[in-house]
Formats: sequence, structure tokens, C-alpha cells
Amino acid sequence: MSSAKIVFQCCMSAKLLVEEGGSETTINKGLIAYVAFLKDCSDEVLHKIAETICTVRLISDSNDKLRSVIDSPCDLLIVPQFCLSGKLKGKCFQYHTAVPKVAAESLYSRLVKSCDTFLRSSATWLSKSCKLSYGTFGIRQILNIETNGPFTHVVEL
Repeated sequence: MSSAKIVFQCCMSAKLLVEEGGSETTINKGLIAYVAFLKDCSDEVLHKIAETICTVRLISDSNDKLRSVIDSPCDLLIVPQFCLSGKLKGKCFQYHTAVPKVAAESLYSRLVKSCDTFLRSSATWLSKSCKLSYGTFGIRQILNIETNGPFTHVVEL
């Protein structure tokens, strides 16, 4: 069974407003990773999830070669997305496969730290002044994205 669902979306830029009138974070060209944790998720899987987010090759370089966040290098925005754990039953979604909120919040926090550690281990990523940004777990967020075409991928780990 899967431990997490991730939706990857390439962007030219993105702005995440944490709450109406609250703080915002922005990224330039990069990757947005929407993440939901499923019941089978454990600490052992977090490293694999972080590695996948940082090394998946989805960003086109100037030669149209696909590169990862760490290879490109470019910015990364991680957004908690509980709704990805939903299953359609009839005309309504059910969320029985989701990790409980407290556990999911803890997993999300540790995932962000793991991605940060992974990215900071790359001299290339650090030398380009790239940015890791992330949303806040458990609250509504407003996301504005500028994309270069519909380029979205779904992964289950």
C-alpha cells in the first residue's frame, strides 16, 4: 500500500499566501510538490519521499533536458495537501486512508526538514541561491502559480 501521494507541478513562479492578510512566500522557476500522507506512512519512508521530491527530473533546462530541483538548480515549494488522500465514493470524497491530523502535521514538518537537509548537501544548489519554501499544515492557503503549460504529475510512494 502507498505511504504518500505527491502531485508535482512545474512553475515559472509561485506565491503562497498562508492566511488572508498573513505572511506569504514566493518562488521563482521551480517545482511545487503537494503532499498527502497515507496511513502506512512512517519515518522510514520520509527519506524516500524527500529524495523523490528533490531528485525527480521534471524541470526543463535551456536545452530542453529534464533536470531535478537539485540538478537544475531551482526553487522548491512544498505544500501540504490533505485532500490528495481522498477517495471518491459515489458523489462524495472520503478520507479514511489519511494519516490522522497530528501525525500528518509531524510527518510534514519532518519532511520539510529532510528536504532542506537533502538540498543543502548539494554545493550546486547552495551556490545558486535557490530557495526552499513551504506551506503551513492545517490551514487554508491561497496559491498563485504561473506555469509554462499544464505539466503536472502524480506519484504514489
